[in-house]
Amino acid sequence: MNNQEKVWKLLEDLNIVVIYNDKLQRQALSAVVEDSTGGSNRIIIINQTLVPLENMPYFLAHEAAHLILNHTHNSIKNEAEANRWAIKFLACDIDHIRSYVEFMQLNGIPNRLVDTVKDVITPLVLSRDLNVVE
Repeated sequence: MNNQEKVWKLLEDLNIVVIYNDKLQRQALSAVVEDSTGGSNRIIIINQTLVPLENMPYFLAHEAAHLILNHTHNSIKNEAEANRWAIKFLACDIDHIRSYVEFMQLNGIPNRLVDTVKDVITPLVLSRDLNVVE
């Protein structure tokens, strides 16, 4: 299962609905919306004109992270937590990845997050390499 499929499975398992809206003034957002019965629905809204298909794994994982981590407002801390969570989720299977750049390209991770990618992936790669040596 590739990361695109893993992200969609996560969304399905958590009953998170994805809505595409090209009028959204930003790339994506996540929200918990109350319905008429008093229940709530977790949704992610994506502007497909601003988020190319190849960037979907990261953007969907990032917005899912906001919902999973119960973020209720926008802050630098919440964005950093969602970035780390999404990158870690996407890094579950990195055995075939040869570089940070390749990992970022395969998952649509913005270049501005290269330091976060290195912080998250380096320990995973090192622990994998140590296990191979043993």
